[in-house]
Formats: sequence, C-alpha cells, structure tokens
Amino acid sequence: MMMGRAKQWYFEQLERGYDEAEGEICADCVTDATLKSWVTDNAVSGVCRFCGRESDESIAASFDDFIGIVLTGVRFDWNHPDDEGIMYISAEGGYQASVNDIWEVLAEYDISEDTEVVDAIIEAVGNDGWVDREFYRGDKSQLLEWGWDWFKQVVKHETRYVFLAPNEDDEVTEVPPSRMLAAIGATVLDELADLNLIKEVSVDTDLFRIRIGDELYHTAAEIGTPPAEFANQSNRMSPAGIPMFYGAFDIATARAETLDPNLHSDQTLSIGTFRSTRNLRVLDLVDMPDIPSVFEEDGHYRIHPLRFLHAFARDIVQPIARDGREHIEYVPTQIVTEYFRRVFRDASGNSIDGIIYRSSRPGGERAFVLFCENDQCSAPDDGPSFVEQLVKLTNVAHDQI
Repeated sequence: MMMGRAKQWYFEQLERGYDEAEGEICADCVTDATLKSWVTDNAVSGVCRFCGRESDESIAASFDDFIGIVLTGVRFDWNHPDDEGIMYISAEGGYQASVNDIWEVLAEYDISEDTEVVDAIIEAVGNDGWVDREFYRGDKSQLLEWGWDWFKQVVKHETRYVFLAPNEDDEVTEVPPSRMLAAIGATVLDELADLNLIKEVSVDTDLFRIRIGDELYHTAAEIGTPPAEFANQSNRMSPAGIPMFYGAFDIATARAETLDPNLHSDQTLSIGTFRSTRNLRVLDLVDMPDIPSVFEEDGHYRIHPLRFLHAFARDIVQPIARDGREHIEYVPTQIVTEYFRRVFRDASGNSIDGIIYRSSRPGGERAFVLFCENDQCSAPDDGPSFVEQLVKLTNVAHDQI
C-alpha cells in the first residue's frame, strides 16, 4: 500500500512538473502585478516564508500553489524540448537546438526581486532545458510579425500593386503578403473584438492642423487637407497624389509633426482648430490595452494579438528621414492605411474615418490621419454638396517661427 501511494505521489509530481514546496509567500516578495494580486486573493497564512513578515491576518499564499501559477504562465511561452520534437543525439552534444536553462527562462519575467524566491522555484522545478513553444513553427505573434516583415519587403522592393494575388510561396507557416492586410484587420476586429479598438472621436473634440508658409492662411480650404493637385509629397499614411487630413489632438504635437526649423525659418504657422461634423470612428493604435501578464490565464487569448499589434504600432511610426527614400519606406503603411480606408469594416459593417497613431517626433503625442479630402473640410459657398462635410474650422491663430 505504501509503495502504491509513493508511486501515485511520484506521478502526480511528474505530471504537474515540480516537486512539492513548503511554506507561504506574501505579496511583498512578488514583483509581477498579476502574481501579487493572486497572492493577496489566495492568502491563507499570517507568515511569509521568505521575508519573515508576520501578521494576525492572512498575508501569504501557498508557495506550492504559487509555483503552479508561475509555471502555467511560463509554459505559455516555453516548453520541454521533448514536447517540441527536438531531436536528442548524445554524440552530437544532446538536443539539436538552443536550449535554455530554468534560470534563463525565469529571468524573462519579473517574478520576484528576491533571489531566495527564484532559487526556491528552481529547486522545485528542477533545471531541465526549455525551448520556445511552437519551436519549429513559431507562435501566433511571431507568425504575424514575420508576415509583416515579409509584407514590407515585398511591397517595397518586389511588387507593389499585385501582391494580393496568392502564389506558391503562400503555402508557408508565416502570414503571406497576400493575406497580411486581412490578418491585421482580423486581429483588430475579431481576435480583440472585446477591446473596442475602434473608438469614437466626439464632435466636441478639438482637432489641430497646421499649415506653414510665407503668408497667412485663414480658411478651411487653405488650412485643411490640400487639394489632390497639390498633394505632391509622400507622407506616412498617404502617397503623393492622395490627400488626407493630418492633425493632432494638441497644438504641441501638431507643431512637432509639421515644423522643421531647418526648413521653415522665418515662415508663419497658420494653426487651425477644427471639429468634426459628426462623431468619427477611428482605429486607435495609441491607447491600446497593455499586453496581459502570462500569469493571467484568462488573458492568454489576448497576448499574441496584442504583442503583434503593439509591435506593429511601434513599427509604423518609426522615424524616417526625408532623404528621397521616404517614398519607398512609407509604402507599407500607406497600403495598410488604404486597406482601412477602402476595405475594412467594423463589427456593424461601417467604414472608419481615420487612424490615431503616436507621433514619431520628439515631444509629440497622439497624432491622427482622417480620410477627409479638401472639399470635405468646409461647406460649399453655394449650391448643393455632393460630398459629406467631415470637419469644420472653428478657430485660426498664427505664430511666427
């Protein structure tokens, strides 16, 4: 009977992946916010094994259970080499892949600043090797990021207008260029639907746009989106010839986005304050939720989509010098913008009116581009209008550089 119980205990430890650990741990000995909350919510003891803190109230949770929560999170990103099909050849030095020890793996996470806590976890878990989960294929966020890099290479240097047609290379694990735009749209609309990344900009929100020149500008037609025949500069979200309304939610960011002291000395800023004529629907790539902790199991489904979307949002606002190559470097974001303007529809089937992105300029914050042309910046002087007026000018100020 004793042998049977011992054998059962052995297999239980083997299945869960760590040996039984004694004592309790308090929230003060934990760094990760999710783990701190778990400890607080599951406190059963008034004594912490590690810092020695004592209380008449329950302040410490089972350290054995704590290790289980930690491993559930770690296993979101890591796995045992055998479970990933890594070949083991003794004569070739062991596993035929780069294997990380448990020290390296735990160092990827802010579990605890107390080395005694980390050492106790390692003692229970052991020092078996670990490799990336989905080692050969890549996890979901990696597939999207690799697909985005592939998309950028293709549209900048291989084909710009017919990349939507699948070819033989599309039968790969990464997201191919022909499906990248749809994958970005699905990430926003389907996988992260509950986060409501399509936001409303209300009609009482000030929208600032600046035009710089040798003369003063006063009208919406002058300060708003340039007419198509004057949209001769390639911009981050729009190629030459396709005008859009670039602006910001504060004057400082509008100045940072527009002004180049080396080019605009002794010129005048015409600062237009606009408001929309209706609530605008925009994709917000700035105020996105943080990527959940891997220790928050209920949030696991969000991690890969948000990892990709945060990386994507950072990438599309990388500073690009106007050295003659910007017409190439801007191509990927211009194509994505056109997709969101012409193809994408929100959950209710509506098109969107623009994109909010983080300014790449020093001191800049939230900037935006609206899918608004010159004749949508003001009402016609006379006669009917055949386009929707999207914004209206409410104030103009001027400043000398």
